[in-house]
Amino acid sequence: MGARQSEIVQTGFGQVEVHRWGAGGRPLVLLHAAAIDPRAYGPFAERLAGAGWQCLSPALHGYGNSHVGRAVSAVEAHVAIARWAVEASGAQVLVGHSMGGLAALLASTALDLDRLVLFEPILFDALDAEADAALIAAESAMAAAMRRHLAEGRPEDAIRVFVEIWNDAPWADLPDPVRARLVARAAEVVADTQATGSAVIGPEIWDAAPPTVLIHGDRSPEIARRMAAGAVRRLSRGTVVSLSGIGHMGPLNSVSQVAEVTLSALRSPL
Repeated sequence: MGARQSEIVQTGFGQVEVHRWGAGGRPLVLLHAAAIDPRAYGPFAERLAGAGWQCLSPALHGYGNSHVGRAVSAVEAHVAIARWAVEASGAQVLVGHSMGGLAALLASTALDLDRLVLFEPILFDALDAEADAALIAAESAMAAAMRRHLAEGRPEDAIRVFVEIWNDAPWADLPDPVRARLVARAAEVVADTQATGSAVIGPEIWDAAPPTVLIHGDRSPEIARRMAAGAVRRLSRGTVVSLSGIGHMGPLNSVSQVAEVTLSALRSPL
């Protein structure tokens, strides 16, 4: 089980901060969620590395020292980093969490991948405009509140609104250093929330995606579970796995269970 190594790589489109766990095994790329960075996935990545995988996790655009120049949106920049990471490492597997799951799916159509493993990807186009209207409206209201708080100079309120819905613990229960790091990223999280909410996933993406395993927890926000259910109906080769007692931050807070299911998905026949 290799210790984490990191470096900053200059690319043709900007620079990428890259973290690696394991050495010599089959490579995979792990894409993180909004508001956090690859270092938070250390225990999860170590489990994958301990099973023989070489885990490469790039910081997405705006996180750490990663920056993509001239990107139209944050999602487009995240996708550029995802594609670069796969091509640079020779990986044939993308593992994505939340926003990273969206980037993985969008990136997959331009890559030669064996499979995707996505934990609660943020896929608004997987929702039903009528059946999920109330959930979509609530998420839009959250995004609007975040933008308003940030514009009025209240970054803590902006990130608190996000955490209270998507995190597995109330804002008040988070340690002070964690809250400070999240507040420092408020602008990036607001941009990510807006970009993920408007990301378009056309039929050509659903149809061309490689075999995909979608994982969700039964304690996650209802909208995340509905996204997973909608995605598996639209994907030409998709399956869904539900985990008991796990919330949206499962890869960080329920490492053993999520790693076990992820490894099972990686071992399963295509």
